[in-house]
Amino acid sequence: MNESIDEAEIQKGLEKPGAGIPWLEQKIGGLMLRREARKGSREQLLEAFCGTAEEVLQLVDGLDEGRGRKRVLIPRLRGIEDSSRYWSPYMIVEHLCRVDGPVLGLVRLLAAGKTTDRKSGPADVKPSVEAGPESLEKLRGIVAEWREHLPAAEKLVASKRHRHSWFGNLNAHQWLCMGVMHHRIHRKQLEAVLAG
Repeated sequence: MNESIDEAEIQKGLEKPGAGIPWLEQKIGGLMLRREARKGSREQLLEAFCGTAEEVLQLVDGLDEGRGRKRVLIPRLRGIEDSSRYWSPYMIVEHLCRVDGPVLGLVRLLAAGKTTDRKSGPADVKPSVEAGPESLEKLRGIVAEWREHLPAAEKLVASKRHRHSWFGNLNAHQWLCMGVMHHRIHRKQLEAVLAG
């Protein structure tokens, strides 16, 4: 069977981007996020954020380009939309870039006592199927920005709040924790893609 026909059939079988995750997963995920945010200090969460990003980069760094671009259909994991089940390793890294940069900006804004009307959802941060090895250097740069700017951010816990599309209103510290959980979910996804 023609590979492009297979890809079209796979895409047709997936939900549309932005369809979300099941209601119960949203509720449990929101509770876990808030619990982890209460337990973790800024320093602990920042180290976890950077550490999981480094784990992702190590898994992808040694791949030849063909393997890095190869999309693999995996079973849906908790915390991942159905439409995200057919990604390549480079697509996963690009997705992290599309989330991590804006989240850092949001954390800094909230910590400085400001807020925004800007709304963004899962459909807005889907990666391109053309994602390539350049995404690795971009993610390294974003992680370096987190390391540079987050320690100097003002109030994280007593900050303004901004609505997450699945988990409700979060303060800056909870958004940092969300970044850690997001990395962990996509590291699991990457491991499944590499095993597939």
